[in-house]
Amino acid sequence: MSNAPDVLEPSPDGLAERLGGRLRTHRPAIAGGAVVVLGYIVMIALLIGLGLILTKLLVNGPVGTWDDSVNRWFVAQRTTTLDSVSRVGSDLGATLTIIGIAVVASIVLAIGRHWRELGFLVAALALEASVSLTSSIVVDRARPNVPRLDAAPPTASFPSGHTAAAIVLFATLALVITSHVRNATVRILVWLLAVAIPIYVGISRLYRGMHHPTDVMGSVVIAAGALIFALLACRTAGAVLHERTAEAERVAS
Repeated sequence: MSNAPDVLEPSPDGLAERLGGRLRTHRPAIAGGAVVVLGYIVMIALLIGLGLILTKLLVNGPVGTWDDSVNRWFVAQRTTTLDSVSRVGSDLGATLTIIGIAVVASIVLAIGRHWRELGFLVAALALEASVSLTSSIVVDRARPNVPRLDAAPPTASFPSGHTAAAIVLFATLALVITSHVRNATVRILVWLLAVAIPIYVGISRLYRGMHHPTDVMGSVVIAAGALIFALLACRTAGAVLHERTAEAERVAS
């Protein structure tokens, strides 16, 4: 019997079970990795398509006008206090912050031998990072034409990598934590933080002039896809593991 949380367990006759059977491998890691690669291909096609439609067709119309108006509105709201508050929000989605929290979480999961949860965390963040980077390079959207409060990183404006990373990291941790904790108050608090922190990060990036609103929307698409495919990868790996265990038991009997 697996000790993985229900959210990572494959459903009987579900998609993960069917994928596990089609992959024809008895190695869970290979099965999960194949789904991650598939997720990358699907997501990068979707995000590059959305990004090119946005930058080639929509920015010169009402969408672009709305983007610019929101960016200018945030500039008009700037104060010394809000500058400091937004700096904290921006830093919460920064690469070093995300990596640091992920490393600590990974160590805790490894010590507890929660390998499926660790795989879920790594797969989700790897998908988010790779899709964000690739789509940023291909779409190559310019940063907002407003005074920026941060030095622009080498990546382009679309999508907001800070926001996507924050969504994926904190949603993944919330799923893992609430799968093992039964206290209702703790579960509610964890999910409130998992929702509030990425919103804080996204608004901070807009306030600081680092992204257009549609960049942040694109990051939500990336994060959702990364979470879905990472879940599917873990469930497919679980389905292959169950089949391998069942086969070993049949041989032994």
